[in-house]
Amino acid sequence: MNEFLISYVCHKLRVHNASKIEIEAKKKISPGTAKGIMSYFAKKKGIRHIKSAVFMDQFIDTPDFDIFHSGASMRIRYKGDGSNVYFQYKGRGFSYKGLLFRSEFSSGRIKNLVKEESLHDIIRFTEAKFRDILERALPKDMKTALSEHFAASIIKKIRVAPVICLYRKEKYLVRLGRASLEPSLDHISAFHINAGSFHSVSNFWEYENEIKSGENELEAKLEHMDDLLEFDGKLAKKFPMHTEPMDKYHRVLSCFIKDPSQPTENIRAF
Repeated sequence: MNEFLISYVCHKLRVHNASKIEIEAKKKISPGTAKGIMSYFAKKKGIRHIKSAVFMDQFIDTPDFDIFHSGASMRIRYKGDGSNVYFQYKGRGFSYKGLLFRSEFSSGRIKNLVKEESLHDIIRFTEAKFRDILERALPKDMKTALSEHFAASIIKKIRVAPVICLYRKEKYLVRLGRASLEPSLDHISAFHINAGSFHSVSNFWEYENEIKSGENELEAKLEHMDDLLEFDGKLAKKFPMHTEPMDKYHRVLSCFIKDPSQPTENIRAF
């Protein structure tokens, strides 16, 4: 049965490598709920705090928002002091029992980015540099997924960054048998970049809980879906949480604009 499920999930997500599939739950929460959950986790046995992190994502798309409309997302992630730069892609997913299944790909650290030697420490991107990243910095399986998910004409048009997100993340660990749960609380400040006008800002908290396995085995993740649902079910009895069906890019962009396919000057924020 597991072999059939693995094959089915890979086929539905259009990926060849099952280790590139993530399973997670996403919830909308208030700032007060986030603080309550952190206090609860601090006292709860079996839940260990493993990381506090701050990082930034620059979501990228075509001028016609082809990535958005496909249900996928692409981003350049800046970690550490901002100089640790990665390219990430998450394909269109599907929901089952409130859990989100998606393919997830990440490049290694992108080297040789031009950085200004001053107090500003600016990383400079040009379209030529970005094309070079797509050509040279992405692993083979990531290139394959992109070419199978998008026409070459769409990939050539990727050149805008409509959303920038700043994250403050608190991550926890719950050990299971062959896998573990990694619940986290994210405080997100998202900026919609408009040409020639003020930038809309969204500020919100989000709860995520992802199933992880040692070798990123999909079989182990599938075996522990009920554990994730049970864990979040108990948490939902103590704190108000609402299922979030969209990833951050789609949640943010859907908030800021009515129809992302329209030119910027015809778009107004909600």
